[in-house]
Amino acid sequence: MENQTVEQVTINQNPEGYRYSVEPFLLAHWVRPAGGSRILDIGTGCGVIPLLLMSRQADLEITAVEIQNSLYQSALDNVEANGWSPHIQVREGDFQTIARDLAPESFDWILSNPPYRKMNSGKINPCQGKALARHELALTLETLTTASAPLLKPGGRIALAYPFYRLEEVMHQLLQVQLQPTRFVRVYGHEEVAPKICLVEAVKGESHQDPMEQTLTIYHPDGSYTQTMQEIYASFSYPERSHRLR
Repeated sequence: MENQTVEQVTINQNPEGYRYSVEPFLLAHWVRPAGGSRILDIGTGCGVIPLLLMSRQADLEITAVEIQNSLYQSALDNVEANGWSPHIQVREGDFQTIARDLAPESFDWILSNPPYRKMNSGKINPCQGKALARHELALTLETLTTASAPLLKPGGRIALAYPFYRLEEVMHQLLQVQLQPTRFVRVYGHEEVAPKICLVEAVKGESHQDPMEQTLTIYHPDGSYTQTMQEIYASFSYPERSHRLR
């Protein structure tokens, strides 16, 4: 089915709570679901990834899960404001619990820009909402992948955003639950510094090739966006920009 374009998207956020960063834009741009795909977004926040996906391809069916009530309410409001309630179902609660109620092998794609700092990594933010979004207080990598794998159809794919230093760990954990890494992206803030983020995709089923490696740089030395990053932002019907990596 041919992609459908939509009018400009509206995404409202709580100015006092956790706010989205660059990663959702990278992840939503990177995946290319087929028309009519069923997608699960874990840790949806204000609903940014489903809204971005729908802005580019309005024939998707998306389930979005969020544990924080304030963010859940924001996601509900944003979905309704954009008229996508028939296509995006937002569910509140712990993903591991919700996963038990979801039909096995029912999703073509699972996406997540999860809380990706380990408990013993860095200072935990005193704001509970920001702490839950950044540290693995309620959702670890192991829990995320273990609960996700049974929900993917055979040949279905999962795409995750994590700090680059956890790339090897993410790859290993995906293999532990029979999800085969197929490609990954090293995301650089600037060319002169080490990569900060990685995007990782894996498929449910056998893969007989090594993961394809790509690179992406967000900024030029003068702080302006690279051409690639400009094209990523331009691919969505949404004018706002985030200028930080989580």
